[in-house]
Amino acid sequence: MEKVYDPVLDETIVTHTLDNGLQVMVLHKKDNINTTAYFAVPFGALTLAQKLDDGTIVEHEPGLAHFLEHKLFENHQGMDVMERFSALSCNVNAFTSYTETVYYFNTSKTEIEAPLNLLLDFVQSLNVTEASVEKEKKIIIQELRMYHQMPEARLMYETYRSLYHNISVKYDIGGSEESVNAITKAKLEAAFNLNYHPTKALLVVVSSIEPDDILSIIETNQKAKPITPSQSMQRVLADEPLTVVKAHKHVTMDIAATKMTYSFKLTPIQGTPVERHRVEWALKLRLELVFSTLNPLYQAWVDHGYIHDYFGYEVEVNDQYAFVMFYGETEDEAQFKSMIDQGLAIDVEPLLPFLRQLKRRYRSYAYRLLDDQDDYAVHTIRGRFTGVTLHDSLNVLEQLQPDDLRQAMAHLVHAPTALVAVKPRKVA
Repeated sequence: MEKVYDPVLDETIVTHTLDNGLQVMVLHKKDNINTTAYFAVPFGALTLAQKLDDGTIVEHEPGLAHFLEHKLFENHQGMDVMERFSALSCNVNAFTSYTETVYYFNTSKTEIEAPLNLLLDFVQSLNVTEASVEKEKKIIIQELRMYHQMPEARLMYETYRSLYHNISVKYDIGGSEESVNAITKAKLEAAFNLNYHPTKALLVVVSSIEPDDILSIIETNQKAKPITPSQSMQRVLADEPLTVVKAHKHVTMDIAATKMTYSFKLTPIQGTPVERHRVEWALKLRLELVFSTLNPLYQAWVDHGYIHDYFGYEVEVNDQYAFVMFYGETEDEAQFKSMIDQGLAIDVEPLLPFLRQLKRRYRSYAYRLLDDQDDYAVHTIRGRFTGVTLHDSLNVLEQLQPDDLRQAMAHLVHAPTALVAVKPRKVA
């Protein structure tokens, strides 16, 4: 067990690995009113193939991680999980991202033994039938259709499909109707046994309750369960061409105004997780200098109607892919693209004195996360899974120099691009 006290934040972080391999982190915040517990596994929508130590490749249907999240809430020891948490005065929910699946509850009660046991019990057992799997398919397919009727969600979906040939980010987190229909009880059980073993999981609890009391509840729960062997495995990364799938794509929907993205597909960035994170920070700050009010040109772009409320950019750099994406709402594609190209080409030297100001701004964003225990817990989970903690991230931010921002543009210079637009459907 490791205990680290932070005198600035006046909180203690207790880290402990149980005999069965489950990693537990208790973030002890003395003045918290609520307790939040998050059970997470690093199995998300991006993981479509895993290689076992013996060389066996286990393949998963797109959307299987999300499907599994749905099924774990069903029929735990003959009871409805959500109703049971509600009876315990707890809110419970879950989410599946590209990189992880997380189950969590929060409560203002100081008696947390029952809900904490319930969380651990229902996520560590899978009880499904063929009939229940078939029933769930209809529910998830309806959910997918609903998301595809949302213009922003559809825009992101079409953008990823235009950028990537093989990487699984091109699929919706929930999969497709075809992939959902291909999921079986056996496939769900195989994925669960491989990815929900205690050695793969992380439990994070944010609470004012004494960490030793919380750990005692968790250890008692886990000791009552048999220790089973785990299988070592690693993700199988897809081979991805450097080209985009489609440089220009239009989709029509029943909307009032055109929304679009202009994206740069970056060459995969080698190095450690922290080194890739450094590139991501450098790109973010470079774009923030240019596409914000720090740049005198920005107000002119607003005045000319090039930029509206729905404008921004995203930067993603990880071990599978990297991109820079701009999004906006405009009817003039050429104008939108030209504005971004102009911004990327400007001399950033006069703006570099604002770097210190930007660092302070992002640092304050990070500190505000510590006041929201849900955000705090999720960032703690992702820090563990990615190898870049919030502390690591802030260290990288502080160490960035003007040269890092100057060099960041090299990643975009020869990057292939895709422009995707979701346009209003013409009325006959």
